Amino acid sequence: MIVQKLIYVNGMCEAVFDCLDNITKYVHQGSGYPTSNCQLNGKNKLIFFKKLNVQKINELYKGDYISLFDEYYKLLDGRVITNQIIAIVNKDGDIFEFSESIPKEKFLDESNKFEWNDICCLFDIVLSEINTCVDYNKSSKIKLGIETAIWNFTIDGVLFDLDPPKILKDKEDTSFTRKEDINHIKRTIYRSFDETGMKTNLLVTLILGEKHNSFIIKNKPDNYLEVLLWKIINSYDDESKKEKLVENLLNGVSINDNFIGHPIEILRREFMLRKYGKEKEIIFVGGTSESGKSGGINYLKDKYSNIQHIKIRDVFPKVYEDTQSRLSFDEWQKAEEERDLNNFWRLFVNKLYEMIEPERDIIILDTMYGAKGMIELYNILGDKVHLLYIDAPFDERVAREYKRLRMDSPRGTRKADLSITIEDIVERTIKKDKKKNSKGANKLKTLSYSNDDKTLEIDGSGRKFAYLINNKGTIEEFHFMLDEYIDYIKNKGSNDNVYRRLVK
Repeated sequence: MIVQKLIYVNGMCEAVFDCLDNITKYVHQGSGYPTSNCQLNGKNKLIFFKKLNVQKINELYKGDYISLFDEYYKLLDGRVITNQIIAIVNKDGDIFEFSESIPKEKFLDESNKFEWNDICCLFDIVLSEINTCVDYNKSSKIKLGIETAIWNFTIDGVLFDLDPPKILKDKEDTSFTRKEDINHIKRTIYRSFDETGMKTNLLVTLILGEKHNSFIIKNKPDNYLEVLLWKIINSYDDESKKEKLVENLLNGVSINDNFIGHPIEILRREFMLRKYGKEKEIIFVGGTSESGKSGGINYLKDKYSNIQHIKIRDVFPKVYEDTQSRLSFDEWQKAEEERDLNNFWRLFVNKLYEMIEPERDIIILDTMYGAKGMIELYNILGDKVHLLYIDAPFDERVAREYKRLRMDSPRGTRKADLSITIEDIVERTIKKDKKKNSKGANKLKTLSYSNDDKTLEIDGSGRKFAYLINNKGTIEEFHFMLDEYIDYIKNKGSNDNVYRRLVK
């Protein structure tokens, strides 16, 4: 067995050899931070260890990996705050890396919650460490880099998961790139060694962490991207680089500089999505069963070219896919609602922005059930979010549904059901109402503004939040009321006292 000793922490040597002697005992135990170069991982007391993917290493680097790692670690030491490496070992052709274990609460990918101020402090630390590498590279033939994915740092700014080494030498390719893939080479060099690449990648991976919902940032301002981008801009010593970054964010990177997943292009898209998304009027539709919600929405989207209809049930599965959760969809939804309801709906809103067509001004979503969810949407979107509540007398709802089901569907393949009875519709409608109300649907129309108009309350004493339509007349009267509502939205409630209807 060959052992390359980097640093031995007191009392750790015996633990390292214990792991090597009993490697199968510890594999896959506990959590860790495996990477694409890691095959197995485990823990033993205070040690975290991983078995590296030697085959992949040999494909990407021709040379002594252990010596290269040793050199890289020594270059980082004192310049960047890193997790303590204990040893790196070659055992019968397998390479094992040992480091001090990190408490779960320090990781940004263990479903933890962090305060916005803590994230800002971490961001500042990483920017400072990038600058240290940049300063070193100005006077050295060897180029030093770090992996700036934000989840590669603990919340207090300690870099861990160092492989593969981020080091470039003259006349020796140590970049660990797929040599046949020019885009992979450009992406690796840019994100790991270029000052702008490292800094913008730091911000982009924060966006990805939010999208994957791997951690939650509490008390985060709506303009958090702008705040962190300003930190990046102010971290430059070179004014020309500041100007170049701003220019690229406005106009995009050149064709020669571009590659799939370029951090600046991801940032540009994110800013554009949030900008045009915030300009949209977003209407959530709720109401009793068979009150005419679907027919009303179809009428509006057919008549008004600036209206886009998106179903709520089509958005959440896309959010679920982004998070890459191992839970089933229902388990995930229940867990996330209980974990942080506001964050749950923020994920929804961010995904909704991606689905909105830029030329549409009004977005209609159905069907909204929970009043608590509506409160969080108002907390997130403010006066850009609206609630349209459509109601109708019970007998009218039953009669319309009875007539609808006994006719062929004008929009689909459903055929008339001549066997259905009024009694069937009554029973079905009661069950539907009961199910919706169990989720808080009947509380939607009771939502009221607080006295200062800044928040919403259930059964509050302030003016009502929902725009209520009682669909108890002819189809022409219903359509007229819907047209009035769209006019109300366009005028942002200027005729509030005229148009708002209260169901009695």
